[in-house]
Amino acid sequence: MRNRFRSLGVCLLLSSLFSLAGLATAADYTPGKLHNYSHEDGTVEKNNYQYSIFVPKDYDPKTPSPLVFYLHGGGKGRTHPSQGHRNMLTSRLKDNKRATDAGYSRNQPGSGGYILVSPVKPIAYWRASVFKRLVAHVRSKVNIDKNRIYVTGFSMGGQGTWFVACGTDGSYRIAAMMPLGAWGCHYVRPGKTVKSCKTLGTPTWVLHCPLDNVSKISEQLPLFQNHVDLGGYGRFTMIPGKGHKSRPPNDTEFLSLRMSWMLSQTYGTPFNYILQVNDGRIDKISSGKRPFTADTGRHGFYEPGTVVNITAPKSKDGKPFMRWAAAKGRFANAKSRSTSYKTAGGDVVISAIYGSGSYKLTVVGGKAKPSSPKAGQVVTVIPASKKFYYWTTSTPLVDIAIPTNRSFQFAMPSADVTLTAQTKN
Repeated sequence: MRNRFRSLGVCLLLSSLFSLAGLATAADYTPGKLHNYSHEDGTVEKNNYQYSIFVPKDYDPKTPSPLVFYLHGGGKGRTHPSQGHRNMLTSRLKDNKRATDAGYSRNQPGSGGYILVSPVKPIAYWRASVFKRLVAHVRSKVNIDKNRIYVTGFSMGGQGTWFVACGTDGSYRIAAMMPLGAWGCHYVRPGKTVKSCKTLGTPTWVLHCPLDNVSKISEQLPLFQNHVDLGGYGRFTMIPGKGHKSRPPNDTEFLSLRMSWMLSQTYGTPFNYILQVNDGRIDKISSGKRPFTADTGRHGFYEPGTVVNITAPKSKDGKPFMRWAAAKGRFANAKSRSTSYKTAGGDVVISAIYGSGSYKLTVVGGKAKPSSPKAGQVVTVIPASKKFYYWTTSTPLVDIAIPTNRSFQFAMPSADVTLTAQTKN
């Protein structure tokens, strides 16, 4: 009997020691600063990616935090974790300072910052099997919300974003991803059926320059199209320019919008689609689960069926407010400046319409129905050429979520609009 009690005491002592060791490991970082885990100092094993981690100052170990992975591009690769955040997106991401943080919104009461992890690797491809171990290693250090893990990356890191999303074995879940200028996407093997495609629960926002001379857009488009055709939610932004390092106009502001969209998603729940409000703003949410209103109040990210209160100024350019318009969804009272709107499935733009004057719609290389719409009318456009490639627009008042779709609809805003059907040649 004594031996049994002695054995039990030893077990309890060992259990306590392991618990204390786990607590020590979990505090192995400095909130508000970057911390490195490297092969050199032995803080990460050789078979794992080295990485830097940024934990926000308001991190609470008792509360699960969202986790963002940034995967760097190719070039010469990286040999030390301090080099992981030296690329394209991360000059903005690594700061993580509340009001200026990309994706942070003052419209989200109680919203904390996200943890940013920037892993490094040599020139070889990013691999899902190693990413799996990386996620496990990070989760041993900080309290992570397993349903709010996000991945973004540039060039080979964009390819890696597809690799880790398509290659998960179920041990980790990607709540949303943003591949940017992804290189070599023909190496990625996505599932070709609803059952085998592992990205269908992962909202995907792709950015690519059509004239990128390093990463071929013709290799990334099929990956994206497969994801969408099988029922996934996706957006595709065509970046103006001619080079591999082309960036969208006003990318500082646009990055915040994309990060907000990404951080609003939670794995295993209905998708949060984009609601864009032209010439007005979102005041508050009347009903809906997990609503996320962006910092400007002009964009929100909501599940279908969410009811939002919106308001518009009395006049614009000397013209009085007339009504609200949208291609889908429902207004409680479209003729009231302050009303509510119930969101539908898919991204949508709603516009405050001012005055009764006409605005010009020009469709280059295509046709519109109606061809001369009044402000607020729903317009359908189609390309004229069989060699159609993608649509471009002259104004951000018209949001084209998937520009490669031959036909799309929008509500004519109180502004002139030019749409151009680009051809493959």
